[in-house]
Amino acid sequence: MTTTRERLEESGGPLLSVLAGGMLALGMLGGVVLPSDAPPVAQASPAPAQVGQWSTPLPLPLVAVHAALLANGHILAWDGQTWGYTSIVLDPLTGVTTPLAPPVSNVFCTGLCALPDGRIFVAGGHGDVNGHVGVTNLNLFDPIGQRWTTAAPMAYPRWYPTVTALPDGRMLVTAGEMNGDRDVAVVPEIYDPRTNQWTSLEGAALDLPYYPHMFVLPDGRLLAASTTEDAIETFALSLPTQTWTVIDPIPVDGGSAVQYLPGKILKAGTSADSDPPYFPSAPTAYVLDMTSPAPAWRPTGSMAFARTYLNLTLLPDGTVLATGGGASTDPGGLPGAVHAAEIWSPTTETWTTMASMQAPRLYHSTALLLQDGRVITMGGGRFFGPPESEQFSAEIFSPPYLFKGLRPILASVPLTATYGTVMPVGTPDAARIASVALLKLGTVTHAFNQEQRYVPLAFTHGVGRLNVQMPLSPNLAPPGYYMLFIVDTTGVPSVGAIFHVQATP
Repeated sequence: MTTTRERLEESGGPLLSVLAGGMLALGMLGGVVLPSDAPPVAQASPAPAQVGQWSTPLPLPLVAVHAALLANGHILAWDGQTWGYTSIVLDPLTGVTTPLAPPVSNVFCTGLCALPDGRIFVAGGHGDVNGHVGVTNLNLFDPIGQRWTTAAPMAYPRWYPTVTALPDGRMLVTAGEMNGDRDVAVVPEIYDPRTNQWTSLEGAALDLPYYPHMFVLPDGRLLAASTTEDAIETFALSLPTQTWTVIDPIPVDGGSAVQYLPGKILKAGTSADSDPPYFPSAPTAYVLDMTSPAPAWRPTGSMAFARTYLNLTLLPDGTVLATGGGASTDPGGLPGAVHAAEIWSPTTETWTTMASMQAPRLYHSTALLLQDGRVITMGGGRFFGPPESEQFSAEIFSPPYLFKGLRPILASVPLTATYGTVMPVGTPDAARIASVALLKLGTVTHAFNQEQRYVPLAFTHGVGRLNVQMPLSPNLAPPGYYMLFIVDTTGVPSVGAIFHVQATP
């Protein structure tokens, strides 16, 4: 069978042009030339070097309730509710959208992640117009053929599940409702793409609210840090023994969460199930260090704005961007919509208020890091609030680092890299590079990006290149497609290089 990577190369569809010696040259993105120091889309801003800058809204033909960054730099997005069969591919540089033939089942309220070969794995979905009823379907999106296909179904129907890419290339599906409100699929399932078969983890049954925020830890365990719906105790799952261990028995809330460093989690804001009664949001944020001997949540600096339905997005410099959300758990509460973004620093553990976007991004909004270091936010709405809460648009945020000087240039990166190897990265700016990091291509819905991770990489300086040490273990970076960024001493990142991390060449 031809792999996704092979078909990418045959079709001329890789994000980056192939050079001799199996290297990639940056500069081409979806067929559009993107100079390494190209300015972001312009919009009036008082001080973009301090607060960043938002683009003008980009019209979309749907409400982007779910979104995934593909290995060619484009975005797969699909709608919600009865429009859950409607999907597009968006080129974020040109704004061009391509409509897709519908998937077999309604893919609203699904869990999503990327398979190691770049296909988008979409589990469960919307089984009833009134909600709370799941389906067993597994839909796969092929980014090369731009078509939906199906694979073996799950044992349990799931509505609002979470998908987590495992270090061995399999996919873990957790939680989700089956046939009614609080009728939870307590048994996790694992899908093996090599055999197209599922394994039910009957010994690991656990009742988790929907969309648990799951993370692979450096020791291979899975962490349930929080959920989209409710505050929970914090648990860790050992897959070999199918046992859960309580990490912190005190539930502290977090409406969105990220693993900002290996084993270190940030969560912020308020979780909610979108149903009344509604209550005020919180600005609180907490961090958890799973590399410490006795991990427990501790408060970090609170956000300037209380938020429910916010999205947290990892940035190439290791900071975290918060976008959207509202002052209460009302999913259609337009008067309380938060338009200002905020950036959290892992060094100071404080938030800095950024520029404000135009559209309210409440429930069903999404956000993704793009290859050029900007962040796109989309969606919001779908049967919640007045008609004007339906957001058929996208806005793109250029963080302050894009206004602080010329960007370092990534001249070449290998097409693939394996664990534990030293990877040559060509750059004429090698002497001024301060950090190198991998960021997984994002897959996001309902305030949680189920795929993103930030992995700092050790490196040494050479003449016209960096010698970059790849992670020793797939626990740190499960196999698949990543963006590699280099960041200079002033904090300015390069355009990212998308390449394949795999166990063997």
